[in-house]
Amino acid sequence: MGYASGHPIRLISGRLALDFVNTADWSSVGEVTHEKLASLADLGSWAKAVGLSRTMLPDDIGEAVAYRRALRRLFLPASHAVDKCAADPFPHRGLLLDGTARPPTHPPLLDMIATSALALLSDPREMDRIKLCPGDDCGWLFLDETRNARRKWCMMETCGNRAKAARHYAKSRAG
Repeated sequence: MGYASGHPIRLISGRLALDFVNTADWSSVGEVTHEKLASLADLGSWAKAVGLSRTMLPDDIGEAVAYRRALRRLFLPASHAVDKCAADPFPHRGLLLDGTARPPTHPPLLDMIATSALALLSDPREMDRIKLCPGDDCGWLFLDETRNARRKWCMMETCGNRAKAARHYAKSRAG
């Protein structure tokens, strides 16, 4: 399964909210380098890949993209303090940190993502294990669930292999 652009949908992070954030590739300064959610059809394909209904989509892809950017800021390793978002980081989603809900006037898909985000934000052990892939123009976030917490790459098959190949090339050119 893939996006309309032909890129495959990769679910590597371990949590719904993080997989949603990873629907774009990010530069080291937080700018989108490759947008995968070009349309509601792309968001629908992603929803289907994670096992959710396509009928749960927002009316505007811009709402989903803006929400994704806000979530990414919350999860970046430098922002791992829940008190930074205690002033209701989800005012437009209808979910508050105390678990209460507002009347439903929003797309269910984004509510499900917000629920996943709140679960992560409320568990300091999981927040401590959220890592940022150091791959060039990747910027994906993932939950390091390895026993020794030493996972470095979003996917060894892509970012990890590229880094190894670049190191090998640099060594061969120098020697």
